[in-house]
Amino acid sequence: MIRFLFSLFFLAMTSMASAQVHDYPALYRVTGVASDDVLNVRSGPGVENRIVGALPPSATQVEIVGTTQDRGWGRVSLGEVSGWVSMRYLDRIGPDWNAGLPAPLYCHGTEPFWSYERAIGGGTFSSVAEPAPVPYAELWSGTPSGRGPQAFGIVLDSGTSTMTAIIRREICSDGMSDRDFGISGMFLRRTSQGTEVLEGCCALVR
Repeated sequence: MIRFLFSLFFLAMTSMASAQVHDYPALYRVTGVASDDVLNVRSGPGVENRIVGALPPSATQVEIVGTTQDRGWGRVSLGEVSGWVSMRYLDRIGPDWNAGLPAPLYCHGTEPFWSYERAIGGGTFSSVAEPAPVPYAELWSGTPSGRGPQAFGIVLDSGTSTMTAIIRREICSDGMSDRDFGISGMFLRRTSQGTEVLEGCCALVR
């Protein structure tokens, strides 16, 4: 009986941990803030930390990449920096990661500078080496067999080149700003000029 109860407890804790992991990054809207007020963004999780920015009371598409253990404070992207906001004033609006990789999705990297903007059914690749943006059709996307929505694969074709990408939900730094991203991306691109690996970060909003 004790072993059975322990097993149930272990399964419950595992499910809770999985649910936490699967939540972020996520989009929110500001709620419960007066029209003449703002939601402060702070340098750390707590009102004792200095204010580094603010969100208007009508803000939507607020990307949270993670929270404190008690979920009281969320790590938010704000331009070129990241800060902390009280989750009390945020309502989640998506995405549902179990439904698949969301679109739009914005990925970019440096050295060389490149970007891939994913839309439904495909996307557009740009780089300093390309004279114009290259549209790609998305042939397939999905998760690893037997795994949850922590990582995704994408297969892309432009007609003259191909790309295969691995997208992972994890904290990522672009190496240039103080902003934390909640998604990393690695793209293997094959063209008539050769093959290159491009590594960078992705976000749910620009």
